[in-house]
Amino acid sequence: MAEAYALHEGAFGTAIVLESRANLVAHAHSESQLAFWLGGARACAHVGAQTVEYGENIALGVNALEAHDMVLLEDQGVCLFLVFMLSQRWLESRARAKNRSLRFAAPRVFIDAALRRSCWKVLDLMLSAQGSRPAVDDEVERLLEVAIDGPVQESVGTDPVGAMLDPRLRSAIAHMRENVADPASIEAIAARVGLSRSHFFALFRDQLHTTPQVFWSGVRVEEAMRRVAAGAALTDVALDLGFTAPGNFSRFFKEHTGVSPSIFKRAAQGASPVTVTGIPR
Repeated sequence: MAEAYALHEGAFGTAIVLESRANLVAHAHSESQLAFWLGGARACAHVGAQTVEYGENIALGVNALEAHDMVLLEDQGVCLFLVFMLSQRWLESRARAKNRSLRFAAPRVFIDAALRRSCWKVLDLMLSAQGSRPAVDDEVERLLEVAIDGPVQESVGTDPVGAMLDPRLRSAIAHMRENVADPASIEAIAARVGLSRSHFFALFRDQLHTTPQVFWSGVRVEEAMRRVAAGAALTDVALDLGFTAPGNFSRFFKEHTGVSPSIFKRAAQGASPVTVTGIPR
């Protein structure tokens, strides 16, 4: 089966259809994520100490900055996913409207009949040449609200993610974002904000449930996605982000997103919709 990819951007964030042929390394995003397994090879994800096996009745819900991976459970094959990267601004606006938090209480999201129907409707709209942007936006918002507000979710506070971060951690994160191509070591960044290496790792673990390396990789991926979507040449993006060769950048991008930067660029720039068989409609 040919590698397939489709992308839709809306007020909620980004919806992605992709095929995965290899494991994804542990990574984290500044957005929350909801991932549905559509079929193919079986796969699971690890979020902290928890393992979530994707299935017809189980999706993955990951809050912003939570490290997670994807592991194929079969030696060969391709698995299909419908993934939603949820804007924190969008989630926070919905949380204020509902006077509650919209964080996943647990990474295992149970799929009922209504959520399944909505998932397949979004998929059909995204892959249809006739699917209008407003139609996709409306259905995606309905799907996400059903998933997050479902009976398996609980309110876990009203503060946005990171509202109570240690100021030294905030300073370190700001430095990472401002110096995304800087080859400085984690130890150097820790020292810059007045922390030992062990204390630095402990802050990331306790407040963001991830490691500094995983977080920094996420920062680089986000910047790469932004530049690629804006139309920058892949070689320029690779060099600007500190990669010694385009091949290293391509491998890094695919290990963290599941698709190559060239396919991401094609989808983000509004190329003809692609079906899950790889054959345009």
